[in-house]
Amino acid sequence: MLSKLCTTIFYLLYFPIQLIVKIWHFIKGYVRALRVCNPSVRAVTDELERDEIERWSSSLPQARVTRWGGMISTPDEYLQNNIKQALIESGCPAHILDDLVKNCHERNWPSGLSSLETRQHNRRHYDRYNCKRIPGKQAVIVLPCDNIMVSDDMMSEPGLIMIFAHGIE
Repeated sequence: MLSKLCTTIFYLLYFPIQLIVKIWHFIKGYVRALRVCNPSVRAVTDELERDEIERWSSSLPQARVTRWGGMISTPDEYLQNNIKQALIESGCPAHILDDLVKNCHERNWPSGLSSLETRQHNRRHYDRYNCKRIPGKQAVIVLPCDNIMVSDDMMSEPGLIMIFAHGIE
């Protein structure tokens, strides 16, 4: 009897929440479709997306990298999928998720980080990064909204993910 009551309560709560989530995704899709047709809507949605990124960033803990030499510049697909799952769980905005995951590999990094030699040459600039920890991972995210003073050759859109073997506090 108790299990049936619990099951009933679960379904009464679960389905309205799922409906709200579906409506929210529909509205976001509708607004994105309007964005293509109307420049003023485009400006508003761009601002909403920037605000969403800034809110998410502010929810992440600050991180300090103690061993930049422990950076994994060519993570395999398994490691990238683990990072993607951690980003989803942390509330990463969906519109930047795939691009962020792509940016955890050195082939998508900006020119100032593009090779081992370049990274070693530019190591003194790393301390300028305002890094946020990806919860539960030895990885940090560096977002443009948190790093406005960083030069373009050390930053990419929508941000960088750096994975480490060790050295994250």
